[in-house]
Amino acid sequence: FTPCVLPMLPILSAIVVGEHATRSRAAVVSVAYVLGMAVVYTAVGVAAGLAGQGLQAALQNAWVLGAFAALMVLLSLSMFGLYELQLPASWHHRLTQASNNQNGGQIVGAVVMGALSALIVSPCVTPALAGALAYIAQTGNAVIGGAALLAMSIGMGVPLVLVGVGAGNLLPRAGHWLVVTKAVFGFVLLAVALYIVQPVVPSWAAMVGWGALMIGAAVFLRTFDSLPDGAGNVQRLGKVVGVVLA
Repeated sequence: FTPCVLPMLPILSAIVVGEHATRSRAAVVSVAYVLGMAVVYTAVGVAAGLAGQGLQAALQNAWVLGAFAALMVLLSLSMFGLYELQLPASWHHRLTQASNNQNGGQIVGAVVMGALSALIVSPCVTPALAGALAYIAQTGNAVIGGAALLAMSIGMGVPLVLVGVGAGNLLPRAGHWLVVTKAVFGFVLLAVALYIVQPVVPSWAAMVGWGALMIGAAVFLRTFDSLPDGAGNVQRLGKVVGVVLA
């Protein structure tokens, strides 16, 4: 549910489901589409796990861990809106054309389109994907790598299946909640950065980092702002959480 992925859902569902598909047919084709996408991500996860087996010793190096942590921080900045991750327009156009050339409503075509869409939307999920790959590489376990990215791709595919089955009626509307979702991912990535670098920094530095992250989350929750008159229970609960974090 990130702002750059959400607008693609109705377009992709129209390509996959076609104009005259029944609801059961729409469900089958949508699931086929998601499985095609899942195959690509699972392969990436397995590759990361296999590569990690040979890199486990290297990943204990402070410079390597620091580079991973710096990458997480840079990617988190995109979640806070400092810059946008985008695939080059020419690549996006070619992949979209290849996707459109497949026959809508066909099972095999849906699988192929799912695999292509994994490439199209990858820049939008790069922060979450990079965080997962960093963890997988440290485990050095191909099974964990494949299973983790299979689970992630299925989670990414759930909204598409809902849209396909519901003929677009179940598509959530864009709004402020999407911006909040991106910010939450931003804080998660910062936490991943701290987790990665924690083994090679002094304990006091790790504590300062976690404390700064919690204070930042409290600021984001507007803990230090006055509640407006007539504030609802959700706003008050958010302030309670922010106070606890601070």
